[in-house]
Amino acid sequence: MAGTCEDALGALSAHLGLPLEFNDGSCSFNVGGQPFTITNDDELDRLVVSALVADDLPEAPSRKLMTDLLDLGFGMMHEGLPAVGRDPETGFIAAFAVYPCSRLVAVEFPDSFMKFVSFASRLSDRLDNERHAPPETPPPSDDASAGDIHRIRV
Repeated sequence: MAGTCEDALGALSAHLGLPLEFNDGSCSFNVGGQPFTITNDDELDRLVVSALVADDLPEAPSRKLMTDLLDLGFGMMHEGLPAVGRDPETGFIAAFAVYPCSRLVAVEFPDSFMKFVSFASRLSDRLDNERHAPPETPPPSDDASAGDIHRIRV
């Protein structure tokens, strides 16, 4: 792992007040009760941060939720944005972000991580709210943008 990744993990450890160490290439911990993992990807010289946001999708996800989740899947194609995915083995829904070590500034990593924490928390809340929401009714055909106010943004 490049020095910048080691420094970044150290800065995050100090910020959170947690002893963060890699065990078999990853480090798992909770922030506000939500599980996070940081993986050291030595081969590609990067840190991968992930958060469990739901055990599975709601039973009948709305079209709006599915559209937003699919939109978030493209996050990785835009530098600095997180993405979301579903583990096919467990069904878990996770948010993740990639931090190339060559561009990682240790003193900025805690702030970037906390923005990711906020993103993951909002996404987790969104999925939980959807799970408990009444069934969706189709939007009026003349107002396709009415649901845009609930878009998830970083």
